[in-house]
Order: sequence, then structure tokens, then C-alpha cells
Amino acid sequence: MSASTIGYIKLANTLSIVSQKQVTGKLVVAHGNQEWQLYFLFGHLLYASGGKHSTRRWHRAISQHCPNFKFEVNQLSNHQLWEYKLLQTAISENQITLAQAKAILRTIAEEVFFAIISQPGLTRRWHPQKHPSSQTALSLLLSRLEIKEVLTSAKRVWTSLQEEGLWHINPDSTPVIRDTNKLLSSQENSDFLLTVNKLLNCDRTIWDIAFLMKMSLVEVAQNLYDCEQRSLIYFKQVEDWLSPPEKLRLVSVENRRPQATIACIDDSHLVGNFLEKILQPLGYKVVHIQDPIKGLAALEDSQPDLIFLDLVMPKVSGYTICDFLRKTTMFKDTPIVFLSSQDGIIDRTRAKLIGANDYLCKSSSAEKVVEVVAKYVNRQEAKTSQILTLERAYNFTCLAVEG
Repeated sequence: MSASTIGYIKLANTLSIVSQKQVTGKLVVAHGNQEWQLYFLFGHLLYASGGKHSTRRWHRAISQHCPNFKFEVNQLSNHQLWEYKLLQTAISENQITLAQAKAILRTIAEEVFFAIISQPGLTRRWHPQKHPSSQTALSLLLSRLEIKEVLTSAKRVWTSLQEEGLWHINPDSTPVIRDTNKLLSSQENSDFLLTVNKLLNCDRTIWDIAFLMKMSLVEVAQNLYDCEQRSLIYFKQVEDWLSPPEKLRLVSVENRRPQATIACIDDSHLVGNFLEKILQPLGYKVVHIQDPIKGLAALEDSQPDLIFLDLVMPKVSGYTICDFLRKTTMFKDTPIVFLSSQDGIIDRTRAKLIGANDYLCKSSSAEKVVEVVAKYVNRQEAKTSQILTLERAYNFTCLAVEG
């Protein structure tokens, strides 16, 4: 008996017992360091979650069944069943229909069941819990028959993968192109390759690609496996996206941070205005000091996180100011970036020798200025950068896949 058959039988028997006893709570199914949570209300399935990519799975199901649904999480804390609570809110506000919500739940449950039955060994734990029993909640429940249908569908997909010799292909993995030119010049599976080439962005999983190409998981996995065998692509593991509640929490933490201050020491008011127009909309405070000698007190008061420093000024050179700042306790570690109209190798070398962190020409683009500020003003935690990744992630509703 295959591992998947054992996994299917174990899960099917457990679901049957829960249904017969009409219990309410959470069933935790685990394999290694992976866990899946199945929530029940009176023996009916309320929601399925867990695994490697619960948030990706949620976005994929939303995009499939109600692509125009724009959910808000302002009032939602990062607790269990946030996905389900968003669905309930959307139904009550007539953003989506009950049929759409149930389709989302079925799609998510099928992927969770697929992941569970594909594991060689499973542990199961039951946790009695209270769950909401409103009329909406009761209407969304998946019945014993619906659970059986979803489980059967998940097993059918897994069995097809096995029959095609693709049991080792993890749909949560991401295909990455080794050589674009080699891939596009390949004669085999040319139609598939021309289409999938537009989707291989090092972030989309096989599940994602199957959805976007409107192809079965088995068909996509077979084509990608052929590409792997010809060394056109390789597979890697990617992290899940941040959940909307976690994203909201990190944004809130970031917004509570003290505003970063950027100082500009330059006798020209045009340079100060230039930096203000670029940096103030991004949340930075810009302090412009036109007289470097009289303005030292203002510099001490503002305690900037970064100093842009002109090289040539009427009363004193930028080299002298930089050397002075590096010898003071308050500014010895403050990032200093020369912003000058001179861009010679000697100027750059001397600036580095007296302690400047970087050197920009005044003709530099706004993008370059922002890049330098981001480099030296560490205002974001590592996790916050994932928020930007999530924001840049593909939008299912806008992507057009050409054949």
C-alpha cells in the first residue's frame, strides 16, 4: 500500500469520526515540522489551513473565485481563522456571495487535503474549541458529503501525479529559469515554454502557474519536469507571503518609529529643495543648513540619521566639515554622503580617506538619492522588506497570459 493511500485512509477515517460525533474544535495533522489545521463546527468543516503557504493559498483561491474582492484588515488582529473571518465580513457587507465563499473554502480545503495525503506519515491531535455559530457560519459549513467530495478530488490529483511519475514534484516549489535563451530556443513544448516563460519570476509556485495558465496541476508539473530534465529550469523553495494581519501589524510598527532625519549641508537652497521634494513624501524629515559654521548647533539639535554634505562652499570646504564631524562624539558614526558637482577620482578618494561613507554627483537621479538613503538609514526590519515583496507580488486580477 502506497504512502498516499495510507495518508488518504487515515484522513478519511478521521474526518468520518469527527463528522459522526458532530464535535466542535480543531484537528491538527502534522508531519515533521509541518502542521495543518482543520476547524470543525458540529462535525462539519469550518475551515482548513496550515502547511507551507497558507497565505499564498488564500490569495490564489480569492483570485480564482472572486477576483474583484478587495478585503480590508484594519480591524483584524493576527489570530487564527483570520481568512474565515474576512469571508464572513465580506458576505455580511455583500462584497461576495455565499456561493463564492463556499467555492473559496472548497478550493482551499482541497489543497490542504492534497498536502496532507501526500505525506508518508502523519500524527493527529484533537483540540476542543468554540467556534462562531452565526447563521452565516452555519451556511458556510462543508457537510460530510462535501468533505468527501473535496477529499476524493484531492486524492485524484495526487494519484494522477503518481501515475505520471511526478510524486517527487512539490507544487509549493518554484521553478526558476537557468538560461532564458536556451529555454526559448527549445523546440520541445514550445507553446508551453513561450507562455510559462512570462510567469517564471522566481516567486510563483507550481500551484500559482497552474492557476494562471488555466491548466491542471498534473499537466503543468509534467511540462516543468520535462524542462528540468533538459536542464532548462530548476526548482527551489520559497517562503509564504505575510498574512494581511501580520502585514498590517508591521506597517503599524513602522509608522510608530521616530521619523528619520536627513541633514543637507549646502549653501545652495536649490539642493535643499531638491532633497525635500524627493525625501519628504517618503516620510523623511529634511533639515537644510546653508551656513555650515553657524548651522552646527542646528545639526546637533536635529541629530540626523544621515548627512548630505556639499564639497565646495564659500567659507569652508566639505572636507573640513567632514573631518570635524568625524572627530566629534555625536557624529563620529553618522553616515555622511558627499553631494557635489565635482566627480573626479581624487575627490572621491579624499572623501573616503577623511571618513565619508559615500559620494554622489549633484546630477544623480532622484532614484539614486533614494537608494543611497535606504542604504544608510536602516528604518526597516528584515520582515518589513517582505511587505514590499508582497506588494510587488503578481496581481492575479490584472495579469494577462498570452498563448
